[in-house]
Amino acid sequence: MNNRIVNVGVVGTGMIGSLHAGILSRQTDGARVVAVMDIDGDRAAAVAAECGGARMFTDAEALINAADVDAVLIASPDAFHAEAALACIAAGKPVLCEKPMATTRADAERVLQAEMAAGRRLVQVGFMREYDRAHRDLLELLQSGAIGGALRFRGIHMNPRRASQTSIDTAVVNSLIHDIHSARFMMGAEIADVFTRWVPSDPGNRRSARYAIVHVSFDSGAIGTLEWSGDSGYGYEVEVEITGESGSAGTTGVHSPVLRQAGARSQAITPNWPDRFYDAYVEELSAWADSVMAGEATGPSAWDGYMSLAVAEACIKSSETGQPEQVIAVARPAMY
Repeated sequence: MNNRIVNVGVVGTGMIGSLHAGILSRQTDGARVVAVMDIDGDRAAAVAAECGGARMFTDAEALINAADVDAVLIASPDAFHAEAALACIAAGKPVLCEKPMATTRADAERVLQAEMAAGRRLVQVGFMREYDRAHRDLLELLQSGAIGGALRFRGIHMNPRRASQTSIDTAVVNSLIHDIHSARFMMGAEIADVFTRWVPSDPGNRRSARYAIVHVSFDSGAIGTLEWSGDSGYGYEVEVEITGESGSAGTTGVHSPVLRQAGARSQAITPNWPDRFYDAYVEELSAWADSVMAGEATGPSAWDGYMSLAVAEACIKSSETGQPEQVIAVARPAMY
């Protein structure tokens, strides 16, 4: 690897993959996209051209094992994340794997065990909220002791309408997974048990989901709720509020100017996640490129990827049993 430039291969050139590729090519010092992979040739060609003529692949393992690829960004559909991450570990190449790291706890454990066998951290998981200024400011305030010990976490995650119907299983693994990780890293504690309740989007399909609330308990003794909407009706919004022993603090989901006009006071709401978290993605990719050059992953780890899936599995089980469910997980390895 050139000690000043990280040659990145991007697996998956859909919405998030093309976003990452563009940021890596235009806004990340010390990184360049040299290869892209997608089974959709036209889409891959468009992204490759935007990245200055990157090579195109139709096979993920071929890209991962290419001699000129130093590190890999996985942005393929969720079901392919674990196998691609395992291939990166086998090749000894650092990888930024979009969330979720896998779609099941068992597959996430395979990635965890493979990285442990490799003997060093190679995997970073794309929980970009750790790089969001609003979340970092709130975490720093909490860690300062300004509101005392944390007693309650509340996460709010409002999405605009999706093109297709979402199941409660998909809502948890693909979307609420962000809130699960936010709760863990903001509270500095693991989630011990969960209780899932939701509103179907289709009354005739009980497993469909429009709105969900997951009640959580932490191993620290704190409690919390994760609220999710798959069809807010107004746009995209993410907020976190933490209640402490001597006060409370929270982020705000709206960052636009306040407009007072024609007898009304209003603020514009971002239409979707790329607008709300664009700066966080830029910070995330810059930090990842730096960690690759330094020789070890530093962001959200394979352990974070594994634990988020362990909690997600308990959420889904609770949705099936209608009862609170404990989170089942292996003991945290010393490596993490």
